Amino acid sequence: MNRTHVRRSCEALVAALDVPSPFQLGEFCRSLGESRGKPINLLPTPMVFGNLCGLWLGTAKADYVFYEENTSRLHQQHIVCHELGHILCEHPAKKTLGAGIASALTPVVEPGEVQRVLGRETYSDDQEFEAELIATLILQRASRFRIVDTPAALSSTSGGAVARIARSLSRGVRS
Repeated sequence: MNRTHVRRSCEALVAALDVPSPFQLGEFCRSLGESRGKPINLLPTPMVFGNLCGLWLGTAKADYVFYEENTSRLHQQHIVCHELGHILCEHPAKKTLGAGIASALTPVVEPGEVQRVLGRETYSDDQEFEAELIATLILQRASRFRIVDTPAALSSTSGGAVARIARSLSRGVRS
């Protein structure tokens, strides 16, 4: 794998995406699903399946992204964007749907409808490298947008100095 070529390809792919400002992951997935012709459903769940922290299930009618609910918001965003990387690159399935995962997902999707399943465990192969790079590039691009909410804890500090600093740092440059 020529990583320079992959990086350029991923950069071009992410540059063509409509990343909302301010960045909202749900809105981004809704828009991306709309442009692809099938919805992307985000499902926070305790990931108790081996070492997984994210999982993409693709069906003919919808894509389902399961992500670890017991982690930080930033980590959740990264997990989801990683799975979106697999979707955007149309990576082929590499795993079968195990009995444990199939039974846990039955309330959401029938195992027979699943066309693709990719779980995020390691970054050792080319597809994982590509998906990880896309996640990083999406979040890097999103971080350039202005953050509209200042956490209450910051605004209540003495003199408001921390809040003023946070506001000044959130005035990113739009791309």
